[in-house]
Amino acid sequence: MTHQFDLKAAKANPSKFFSTPKEVLVHPELSRTSKLDILHQWEVDARLLSVAEEENMQDGESSQLGAVVSALLALNDEEKQSHTASAVKASPPRNSGA
Repeated sequence: MTHQFDLKAAKANPSKFFSTPKEVLVHPELSRTSKLDILHQWEVDARLLSVAEEENMQDGESSQLGAVVSALLALNDEEKQSHTASAVKASPPRNSGA
């Protein structure tokens, strides 16, 4: 029996499919867009959970907000590095002589 990853369900409820936001970053089947979608949903969920914690309405689950934000920043940094590397490769050599 093969297990197929349910992307739609993972986007709707990330913490059900991943133990930590970092697992989203290293998942081999996810595109950058899917990673962003999942992490943004997890951020929304974590912020709502943080509010519930502040109002003593927590159900025992940790929000992981800091870890989610760190994962989003890491994904953003990865994209910036990719663009920088592409730009350097695409730049024609400059003629420094006059």
